[in-house]
Amino acid sequence: MSRVTPAALFAFVLCGAAAAAGPEWIENDYDKAVAKAKEAGKLVHVHWRRDGCHWCTDLEEKTLSADEVAKFLGETCINVRMDRAKYGQLAEKFHVDATPDTQFVSSDGRVVKRIIGFLPAEDFLAEAKTAPAAWAKIQELEAAIVKDEKDAASRLELGRLLAATGDLDSADRHLRAAIDSDKDNAKGLALDAWWTMAESRMREARPDVGKAKEALAKVQELDPKNEKGRMDNAAVQLARIQVNSDPKNAKAALEKIAADYPGTDGAAEAAFVLASDILIDIDRNFDAGEAMLKKLAADMPDDPWAKRVPAALEQLAEIRKESTKDIKKEGDPK
Repeated sequence: MSRVTPAALFAFVLCGAAAAAGPEWIENDYDKAVAKAKEAGKLVHVHWRRDGCHWCTDLEEKTLSADEVAKFLGETCINVRMDRAKYGQLAEKFHVDATPDTQFVSSDGRVVKRIIGFLPAEDFLAEAKTAPAAWAKIQELEAAIVKDEKDAASRLELGRLLAATGDLDSADRHLRAAIDSDKDNAKGLALDAWWTMAESRMREARPDVGKAKEALAKVQELDPKNEKGRMDNAAVQLARIQVNSDPKNAKAALEKIAADYPGTDGAAEAAFVLASDILIDIDRNFDAGEAMLKKLAADMPDDPWAKRVPAALEQLAEIRKESTKDIKKEGDPK
């Protein structure tokens, strides 16, 4: 019978710890990571985190420590872990509000790919693997625009890529150039550009409502009959802007969208938002919200919004429990 020596056991423990730690990290030294990336010809993978962030811990322990993810990051990137609370000025520069925020940065300091929040290992890896190609594409499109400033198609594509990284000012510059070249949407560029602007502004942690409304109004103007499948989505986003400030009108708008655009993704999103954000969160009408979510799942099972229903119902169950506890506390004698 073979024996495990103390030395072998210690080595095993060390190897296990290393595997769990994910890629080799540089701690809180962005400049060092950039310098090493320049030497190695790699991207910088910046993992923005903060103490007490549940999803940051989950991302590190369940995703970044997964063998395939750690292997890819180690081979492709210089990996730096940054504390959002301690390096606020740098975080502001990179538009980091919530954590975790994963950014793949070129050695000249440009974000080329961004993943906000937690993703399971398989999904994270699929997204991360697009980072090198995204950087190559950005450079290719910029070269095309230098060659021909009126290349509206390249400007639209570059605008989309930059919007996804959070560089909204640069994105808007290229998107507006595409719009100027196709104001009547004859080439289909203006509609896509306005939609990209609207969507990116609504995705911000602190949405620029003014710019979002401007873009969404243009989307509605260019696709009034929803022939391009944008009108319904634009209407939902406009309604969403009102959810907290004017829930009554938002509710009416969402109900109208569901009625006017049956079977569309916009109708599905409208039903989901109406159920979760208004009926459940604001009205506290749990039964009505649950019924609407279940109807959405039954009527449009393949729609992405319908696929969010199981998680929403789990969350509703937790809300019901907490609500019951609160009621019991209120009834307790002092």
